Amino acid sequence: MISTERQDQWREVIEPLLLRLIAARSDTNTAFEAVIEELILTWIKSRPYFCEHPELMGTQSLEDDIYQRKVVWALVRGESRRTVVLFHHHDAVGIADYGKLQELALRPDDLADALSRRKLSPRVRSDLESGKWLFGRGSADMKSGAAIQMAVLSHFSAGAKLPFSLLLLSVPDEETLSRGMLQAVRLMRELRRSQNLEYVLSINSEPYFNQVRDQAILFEGSVGKIMPIVYVKGVRSHVGDPYAGLNPSLVMANLQRLSELNTDLCDRNGNDATPPPVWVNLKDRKRDYDASIPEAAAGYFNWLTFTRSPADIMIIMKKLATRALDDTLKHHESSYLRFCEMTGEDADDIDFEPEVLEYRELHQRALQIGGSAFFDSLAELNDSLATMTAKKEITLPEAAIRLLEFVADAADLEGPAVVLGLSGPYYPHVSNESLPGASNINLAETIDAISRELYGVRYESRPYFMGISDTSYAAWVGDERAIDAVRENSPGWDRIYHIPFDAIRELRAPVLNLGPWGKDLHKPSERVYADDVYRRIPEIITRFLESMFGIPADER
Repeated sequence: MISTERQDQWREVIEPLLLRLIAARSDTNTAFEAVIEELILTWIKSRPYFCEHPELMGTQSLEDDIYQRKVVWALVRGESRRTVVLFHHHDAVGIADYGKLQELALRPDDLADALSRRKLSPRVRSDLESGKWLFGRGSADMKSGAAIQMAVLSHFSAGAKLPFSLLLLSVPDEETLSRGMLQAVRLMRELRRSQNLEYVLSINSEPYFNQVRDQAILFEGSVGKIMPIVYVKGVRSHVGDPYAGLNPSLVMANLQRLSELNTDLCDRNGNDATPPPVWVNLKDRKRDYDASIPEAAAGYFNWLTFTRSPADIMIIMKKLATRALDDTLKHHESSYLRFCEMTGEDADDIDFEPEVLEYRELHQRALQIGGSAFFDSLAELNDSLATMTAKKEITLPEAAIRLLEFVADAADLEGPAVVLGLSGPYYPHVSNESLPGASNINLAETIDAISRELYGVRYESRPYFMGISDTSYAAWVGDERAIDAVRENSPGWDRIYHIPFDAIRELRAPVLNLGPWGKDLHKPSERVYADDVYRRIPEIITRFLESMFGIPADER
């Protein structure tokens, strides 16, 4: 069992640190993130080990970032090049949803007092009155995980020379585009080369969600997320002569019908399944009102994956789009013939020439027509849209659609046509089931045994964390087809959005998400189980690493 002294030591370090982290507002995609980065860096600098070894810590700036955000890193250099990576994000979603309690969102004690006087659900009130939960923005997602990992780093830096090395990465921007983690994987490559490191395990500490007391969950992977974008070029006509045209919105509606909540598109792993796709944006591209059929429509949706690659997604999307366009044309013709019967008119032949193509095909067509002039104009538009997305004037998917529209015009695209592409952010799925060496570590069995012995809490291992996380970039299980599909079908690739695949595919070490119990993330009732933060999780991570590297009990 763990001594009371050791339990108290964890709390003495973590509690004041966590309260400082929560108090430091760090809304994602704002200058607030730079403030908490300085706080984290200053705290690490205060550790005796890093006072002696300042060269083993530092920051790396995100490329072309208007908020001047940074990845904070610190390395405890052991006797071995074998290295465990602890990584977390320090940004949080905003506090506007707290309404009149915004001023208290970053002050857990005051917030709890104010919430106690409000109407709450029975479950939230029970947790609040138990005194066992810490409320506040970022308490669960994921400043508790940050504090835990920083405390574990401090613990191992203060002891005898380690038989392994320990690298801490604290990243911004997880809540939007994960630019922090994408920069961190570049940093990992640099440190691997400059410090001669061998990465053997990467640990994230996002919270787990559970309703069962005395049962915790660890994850040996993370679900993937891809965002297909669809552009439909219709045939314009006056609304008084609808059969002379073809409404692109109807094609989009049919495509949504074929894909939205279609369980055939769920990815399965044993008894687990990803939720079916859900469209998050769908509209015509008219900028002004007139009495005509829209010329084009566009939209995008989220598709979660366990095993399907971007190349697979594009193949499926092409089949669905072809069917949607075919269904629309059949409906159009059937309606037209019925209308002619009603009016006694002779039906004309409908001579539409439909096509479905991928963005890469459209881009190649435009390049053949426009040559270097097209290339230069597209680059200029890319630069303009990159600035607009950085300033949050438009979203990343909207920027991708505007680029696609430009390329469609340059390619002289005629409707009816459907163009399929991809927009960031793209999160590759990752699982230890597909990574070499994971079975040799016995992650689940060892952690479960430690937790049962110390706390009587059993751990369930799941192959995928379903919350979408930076773990997607901590290891690579894909292939070149996946990379090519993303690169070739993402408008604005390398300018408005980029993933350093060359760095990510070098990462093949097992992954683990081991964090505290959290509830109601991104809600005013967000909270984290205090016992997990101040006692269990830091001790379990520490014991697991000691076991993994064979540190004798008398040296712990």
